[in-house]
Amino acid sequence: MVQAKEIRNVELVLSEAEQLREQRDRFLAFAFAASDLLLEVGDDSLIRYAVGATNQLLGGSPQEVVGQGWLDLFVEEDRPLLVSKIGNLTPGKRCGPVLVSVRPAKRELGDGKRRLPPTIKVVFSACRIPDHEDVIYCTITVANIPQAKSARATAQRSDNGLLNRAAFEEAATETLEAARAAGQDVEITFIEFVGAAGFRERLGGERWKAFYADAGNVLREGAVDADSAGAIADNRFGFVHQAGAAIGSEVRRQLAELARAFDPTGSGLNVEQATVAASAEELTSEEAAQALVYTINKVAAQGTANLAADNLAASFHEQVMETQDRIAAFKAVVAGNRFDFAFQPIVDLENREISHFEALTRFAHGESPYQTIVFAEDVGLIQEFDMACCRRAIAFMAERAESSPINLAVNLSGLSLQNDIFVEALMELLRPHANLAGRLMFEATESSRMHDLERVSRVFIAMKKQGFSMCLDDFGAGAASFQYLRALEVDYVKIDGTYTRRLLSSDRDSLMLRNLCDLCADLNIKTIAEMVELDDQVGKLRSLGVHLGQGYLLGQPAPQPVFSGPPARARQASGD
Repeated sequence: MVQAKEIRNVELVLSEAEQLREQRDRFLAFAFAASDLLLEVGDDSLIRYAVGATNQLLGGSPQEVVGQGWLDLFVEEDRPLLVSKIGNLTPGKRCGPVLVSVRPAKRELGDGKRRLPPTIKVVFSACRIPDHEDVIYCTITVANIPQAKSARATAQRSDNGLLNRAAFEEAATETLEAARAAGQDVEITFIEFVGAAGFRERLGGERWKAFYADAGNVLREGAVDADSAGAIADNRFGFVHQAGAAIGSEVRRQLAELARAFDPTGSGLNVEQATVAASAEELTSEEAAQALVYTINKVAAQGTANLAADNLAASFHEQVMETQDRIAAFKAVVAGNRFDFAFQPIVDLENREISHFEALTRFAHGESPYQTIVFAEDVGLIQEFDMACCRRAIAFMAERAESSPINLAVNLSGLSLQNDIFVEALMELLRPHANLAGRLMFEATESSRMHDLERVSRVFIAMKKQGFSMCLDDFGAGAASFQYLRALEVDYVKIDGTYTRRLLSSDRDSLMLRNLCDLCADLNIKTIAEMVELDDQVGKLRSLGVHLGQGYLLGQPAPQPVFSGPPARARQASGD
């Protein structure tokens, strides 16, 4: 009897084990039905288990993947986002979908060299399970258009559920490409609430929020899907919808009725609409995408009333003509040296003495320097302009060499620093001016990301050998900032001004700055804080270890370098 009972107990245990195995296999099958790769990650950030398409996605077998750091699978600019997602993950919770990129391991090509293969866009999700808090379960799936749009939309919606402008541009472009591939016609309709300030004042804060949310629902319902509608500017919106059904006019009518229903006076809101046909077979996919983004940007800047084109082909031709005119005008500015410098001091925060000046570019007619520089980068003219700025700066310093010498920083685009012809020309330009070593500095801007860091690193090293200091501008504004710091030997790091502005109200930003300053101190790099406007900010920055500051408190940009100190009575955080 005892033996029979033991046998039954063994059978029961085996039965339970089989059930558990069956349940495990079933869940594994469910996971594989939705994903290409499954990972288990321990609290030590190492991969404990991997199964799935590891060779295709990661360039190695599951056995080779196990033991690697999970973050190493992803491109560096996506890692901060993933860390923040995982850091907030508690047992029983999940995160994602998140759109990120993986890069398979280096592969040896026919020439014997090992090169990085292209990145692969994937959708990442993860969860923690109760009673297994030391493990994070992750799924990775190669992103198709619907998945990519859904993942991006999760984190890029505005207050009324619509995509923000950048996300809408991407989503609209993807929707257009999918429609072209399927032979379907779509349109994009732009909506503008004209004179919304008075309407919002009549409604009050809470009622306006309710109206804004309902308006977002109307726009999303009119779109081909919920991720094809976006807020592109204040009270200006866009959505992609099926063609030929007067959907744009119907959405406009619904929004006007909604506004009248919310308005206590019954007056409502002036709702304007402009619809653009997105089917343009005479355009390539790339041209259609350019025309779409151009049209969105034009409505965002000027509104629906100034949109003359009613199809993407017309928008593209308008963009081409406008670009040609701008290129000709910019070339004339560079050739005629028709730009100026405004000199802003960079000041030692300890003793308020001027370290050096930055040469800020100024154009005629109040043109935005940033927008003009970005345009020059986009059309391939930035090298000519950067060279013109370098010549102007060197000539200016040479003129003052005897009377009143100054130390000067000049901005260089990342694109210029990756152009061999530009670098050779710059070295040739600097060769007769060895006396400027120690006084002339170059700031590498992040307005265009530097992709070939090995090439840029060689340029930095060569410049430093000649005695010219190198600085990373706008540090922290882009996800790749720490990647730059690791790869490039620099003398200065200029911290993006958003950190300074939030410094007095955000402990998180203070902690990040302190850690950055500690790292820079270990690397013998001096730090510069932008947008210093309050005395209280100066005290805080000094306590965190920031060496230098730049901002209106310390000195405004001027046509000539001004060596006087800051105003006698500086503003305090209270604003008095």
